[in-house]
Amino acid sequence: MRFNPIPLITFCLLVSFSSLAQIANPQTEVASRYNLSLKSGTIILEKNITAEKVNSFNRSLARSTDKSFVIIQFEKIPTQLERQQLLQAGIELLDYVPNNAYTATINGNLDITSLSQTKARGIVELTAFQKMSVDLAVGNFRPSAVKVVGTVDVRISFPKSYLYETVINDLKNKNFDIINSEYKEYRIISLRISTQRLAELALLPFIEYVESMPGEDETLSPFWTNWGRDGVRSSILTAPISQGGKNLKGSGVVVGVGDNADFQLHTDFSNRLINRADIAYNYHGTHVAGIVGGAGIINELRTGFAPKATILSQVFHKVFTNAPAYVADHGMVITNNSYGNDISDCKTFGLYDLYSKILDDQALNLVNLQTLFSAGNSGLKKCGPFPDSFRTVLGGYQAAKNIITVGNASPFGGIYRSSSRGPVRDGRVKPEIVSIGAFIESTVPLQGYGENTGTSMASPAIAGGLALLYEKYKLQNAGANPKNGLMKALVCNSGDDWGNPGPDFTYGFGIANFSRAVDMLENNRFVTGNITSGMDNIGPITVPAGTAELKVMLYWNDPAAAPVSFQTLVNDLDLEVIPPVGPAVLPLVLDTAYNQVKNYAHNGVDNINNIEQVVIKNPVAGDYNFKIKATNITQNPSQDYYIVYDFVPTETKLVAPIGGETYLYGESMMVYWDSYGTPQNLFTLRYSLDNGTNWITLKNNIGPEKGNMLT
Repeated sequence: MRFNPIPLITFCLLVSFSSLAQIANPQTEVASRYNLSLKSGTIILEKNITAEKVNSFNRSLARSTDKSFVIIQFEKIPTQLERQQLLQAGIELLDYVPNNAYTATINGNLDITSLSQTKARGIVELTAFQKMSVDLAVGNFRPSAVKVVGTVDVRISFPKSYLYETVINDLKNKNFDIINSEYKEYRIISLRISTQRLAELALLPFIEYVESMPGEDETLSPFWTNWGRDGVRSSILTAPISQGGKNLKGSGVVVGVGDNADFQLHTDFSNRLINRADIAYNYHGTHVAGIVGGAGIINELRTGFAPKATILSQVFHKVFTNAPAYVADHGMVITNNSYGNDISDCKTFGLYDLYSKILDDQALNLVNLQTLFSAGNSGLKKCGPFPDSFRTVLGGYQAAKNIITVGNASPFGGIYRSSSRGPVRDGRVKPEIVSIGAFIESTVPLQGYGENTGTSMASPAIAGGLALLYEKYKLQNAGANPKNGLMKALVCNSGDDWGNPGPDFTYGFGIANFSRAVDMLENNRFVTGNITSGMDNIGPITVPAGTAELKVMLYWNDPAAAPVSFQTLVNDLDLEVIPPVGPAVLPLVLDTAYNQVKNYAHNGVDNINNIEQVVIKNPVAGDYNFKIKATNITQNPSQDYYIVYDFVPTETKLVAPIGGETYLYGESMMVYWDSYGTPQNLFTLRYSLDNGTNWITLKNNIGPEKGNMLT
């Protein structure tokens, strides 16, 4: 829906202090390390810390409770001591904005002495345009945000230096209509506002950012369980120890499922359900929950990934909205979210918004809770100028940095055609991982099983597999839960490489292999650490003979990005792996330009993602080292991180079936095998009906790119 652009915004772009910054033209401006990368565009901030300009600034600043909201840029990142010095002078630095800048609140007047001593180079009070999402600024409102003609529903964020009570009272006094404040703990309030008052709202000094209200949550699936489990190598984990398995069932693990169903009537969830879903008994949510943890009571062939996990059911986003309570009261450690909002609008795809910020904050505050989202089923859309299905990962939830976003692969090999692809807006890799989500049979109303396909089915496969990883960690660590960052790193580094060599924007880091993830976990091939700016942390890795691939991954939960910022990486760490002989190996990075997203990954420095991977094919045995560089710690005194590494062996082995499975007569089955380090091999698939005395050939000359066959 399009309205006339807001008249006040044109005026706001001309206010006096906007003259301190100029809009950068990428075709004529030389790239500068002092560019400010905002969602509204890049600006070049001029040096303006002089007595005359600071005095002028003090006279003109908009204030509320004697506080103002600005961006301050520095010659270099301030130290903790310098930040404390600024705070004592009434200047509180808030969120990092690339490059070398912070949003800040000023209590009283600016103190030029403190600014000069801390090497501040420029200051700007943002215009209404710069404090709004682009659709609001140009009057091209999302249809989902227009409920009453002449108004638009928006969400605002306010700086942490303002009290919620102060903000809400001021909004009410100015006759803004409050819709809800369910996210007030994250400093977010929803309003309904006249379209003519948007600029007025944005210019208030306690307003950090204004964005359109997203659409309502929607399920994502377009309308042989075993191949879902086998395809990501989890069946071997649930198999009995006597058959070579790990006997993991998800016992003692609580998984939240946010979806559209109250599925308590299905027998497969008996005595393992914490029901908080005030909604009908619907197909989609029941199917999703069954993939996570259906017990297979009615039909054991339809058992989910974690049949002894406890399932906490809630309606869509309420599962993470109420996560602090569910973590405290029930010990919830995983949430699966197979839904999105604004699922068909290219303008919203990949957008980091206030929902993204909430989820990133939550990963840091609830350190054991791992959140998963389906990437979306928008892969058939064309979002120019990106080619084919690229840049179709949904925005909002899915664009958060510290969650796992999951794509959908076919059990027969390759990505499923509707699965959304990256990159997201700032070039980050999404999805991070894929799983089998096509033609999956799972629980459905009333007491049965049915088939469904989509990233909605892929994400709960990863959630269920994670429940097995959590159980394994707890068994090894006296019942303690692991940190969410470690779990994400294990899952992503486990991925078998499909598609282009290395990470790509279709498969992320590959199709999950939970057998390899458990192997890393039980052999303690991980390191947790902490690093401060300017430091290098070095650690040893001894690579055994017979290794086909050495895979080393660095991951860290990054602080949430400033709402006004386009680039979302806040703390920048960098990984190198140093072999016994030769130069250091850098992580694999991708080209993010629209005409280069199909290019193969190449080794380089990554300044975009908070996840990096080094892969060395056929490494020589010996002593290696990983090096972590704290390239730029802009938020907090230090940054926690996780290193995980895998020695993928040179071998070929059958992974499904492994023996002891049950199949229905006449139903198709998939045979899976892993083969690493011998890419030239052709395979022959045979079976025996007499315990190996005689063998019947199913197929000869199966190509090395295949690791499965439908029988």
